[in-house]
This record gives sequence, C-alpha cells and structure tokens, in this order.
Amino acid sequence: MAAATDEALDYAYPEIDFGTADVPDLEELMAQLQAQGKRVVRIRYIGQPAWLILRHKELYDAFMDSVHYPCSAAHLRHSSPVMGKSILCLDGDEHRIKRALVANAFLPSAVRGYTERLLRPIANRLIDGFAGRRELDLVAEYTRRLPVLVITGLLGVPNENERRLIEWIEGLFSYPWDPELALKAKEEVTAFFLPIIHARRAEPHDDLISLIAAAEFEGHRLTDEEVLAFVRLLFPAGADTTYLALGSMMNHVLSDVELPARLQAEPALTAKVVDECLRLYNTTAFLPRYTETGIDYEDARIPPNSWVLFGIRPANRDPEVFPEPERFDPARDRRRSLTFSVGPHACLGMHLARAEMNVSLELLLKRLRGLRLPDGQVPMTNAVLRGVRRLPIAYDEVLPA
Repeated sequence: MAAATDEALDYAYPEIDFGTADVPDLEELMAQLQAQGKRVVRIRYIGQPAWLILRHKELYDAFMDSVHYPCSAAHLRHSSPVMGKSILCLDGDEHRIKRALVANAFLPSAVRGYTERLLRPIANRLIDGFAGRRELDLVAEYTRRLPVLVITGLLGVPNENERRLIEWIEGLFSYPWDPELALKAKEEVTAFFLPIIHARRAEPHDDLISLIAAAEFEGHRLTDEEVLAFVRLLFPAGADTTYLALGSMMNHVLSDVELPARLQAEPALTAKVVDECLRLYNTTAFLPRYTETGIDYEDARIPPNSWVLFGIRPANRDPEVFPEPERFDPARDRRRSLTFSVGPHACLGMHLARAEMNVSLELLLKRLRGLRLPDGQVPMTNAVLRGVRRLPIAYDEVLPA
C-alpha cells in the first residue's frame, strides 16, 4: 500500500484519468500546475501513465521535433486501425508528397470560394429552420449540423441522413475508448465512400473527392485506400472539432453583455474574436503523441515508448507568452497561438474552420434578434476534445437573410 501511495505522488492529480473524466475545472487545474513552475508532468490517461507538456516553449519545440515526437508514432497506434494510413501516419518525404496532393483544396483562396458557394447558404438554411420557435439547443440544431453539411458538400456526397453521418463521425473518433464501435463505423464509411470514389475517377465532378482522386504531385497519385484514409480523417476531424469550437465561441460571446453589440457595430472585429476564442477554447485541449526514444526535460524524464499529451490548451494560456492569459482580448497576436499546431503537420483545415466560425458568428448575431443564454454560460467537458455539448439559447425573432 505504501508503494502505491508513493507512486501516486509522482502523478499530477492522481485521482483523475484525463482520458475519460469530464474535468469541468481543467483550466484551473492547469493554471495551478503552471503557478507551481511545472512544465512537464505525469498524469493518468486511459488507465495508463502519460506525460503532459504544459508550457508554450516546450510545446512549440515538441511540435517541431520529428525525432522525439514523429507524428506517425502516435497515429499508427491510435488512429490507423480505423482511419487507415492517413497523412497523420506519415513523416518525411512521404508525408510531404501526400499532403501536397490534397493541400490546394484547403488554401485560403479555395476556402473563400467554398464560403460563398456552400458555407453561407447552409448556415442561412439552418437558421431559417429556427423560425416559429423562441428557444432551442444551438449545438443540436446548428453547431453539430453545420460542419457535417459543409464537409459532405465539399466531398460531394449525399447528406440526407444526417443522423447516420454524425454516428459515423462519433464512431470513427471513438477508437481508443470503444474499438468495436469504431471498427464498425470504419466498415460502414468504407462501404459508403468506395463506390463514390470509383464513380468520381470515372466521371469527375466539382468536389473534393474528384480533386484529390485526380491530383498528381512529383509523379504520385493517391490509391483508392489512400483517398479513403483521407476521407476517414477529414470526415470526423473537420466536423467534430469545429462543432465544439463553434459551441464554445457562442457560449463565450453570448455570456458577455457588451460583445454581441460591439460585433454588430464593428464587423471587422469578428475575425479577431474568432481567433481569441480559438486561443482560449481550442477544441483539441490535449493532443496525444508518442515518443519511442524518450526525452529529458528540466523537471521530468520521459522514458522511451511513452504516451505524451501535447497540452495545447494550457500552452495557449501560458502567462510567460500571454499576459493575463485568462482575459479575453481580441487584440492579441494570433500568431503565438498553438491551436492548429505548427510545423509540417499543422492543421490543413484551419482556414475552413475559421471561415465556419466567422460566418456563424456574423449570421447568428445578425439574424436572431435578442439572442441570449437563458440559463447562463454552460460548462465545458472533456480534457481531450473539449467544448460544450449542449447550449440552450433563446431569441425573440428570426430575421430574414
């Protein structure tokens, strides 16, 4: 018993499993560790030890360190059984080539086209559906649905059964916790998308599947399985993380008595508010990585073959980089934020996510007169994919688009 107690002392918050617990006070717990001078600590994660990087400097360096933290090491273990060998399972030249084959579809110029052709009409259509009501759950009726409809629109696939699509997304992301559900989702997604990929190769359309199926870079093209792996990654990643970011943003904005009016009076402020919400409330609070080599830090030695959690949320609130880090300040320089990571594996979908958040913030405030949180701010849950999963709102009237 004494040995177990001594071992527990090596953990930060040994009573919490950060992979399974809701941790409503996560930000406070991380701030306490930072105030104690901690930079890397050991925690419990899905029933096993893991090391958590807390500080901005160490995390930035870790994102850039492909020797100790190759992206493939983690994703081959926790994603590839379900996603397949996506670009996150690759490093070096293989990653550079495969990423180049899909990157053009996510450039800012491409996203601007998607915004007016696809994103804005979908957002307005969802808000039109609020007419005749005065209260609803914004997550269920909007933030959960918008990214799914945008992704399926980009891929050029049917979206008549939204519930089934959402179940697939939730299933694909459940692998570490529910492998059986995840593998079932993989089979169903593969069966759904493979005939579409074959059809687009034979007769290309103006959609993302056609574009990446036909793309060529340095003599390389994607096989059917590689296209599937990209779709299995994009489908949940593009929908799940953005829906949580949208909910967290609206939760903050509507809890501020002055901010909604400022945003309507100063439209140029919208993008800055989005960026500050992304810093404070980034969805991927802890990003799982894996080190096969191990690495030494000033206050921790991480042994070989260990899980490491990249603490993006605590790093984005590191007082060494962000003065008064808990204060919401749209004037901050967004370039210091690690929300979308940095380096060769920086998030491909960052521009699309920002576009969805910008359009949503603009239209929800503009079209829902008297928009408010009747029950006040909603607490966030989960320490890995963090956000609000329910957001009751009230409003007086739906104004025309």
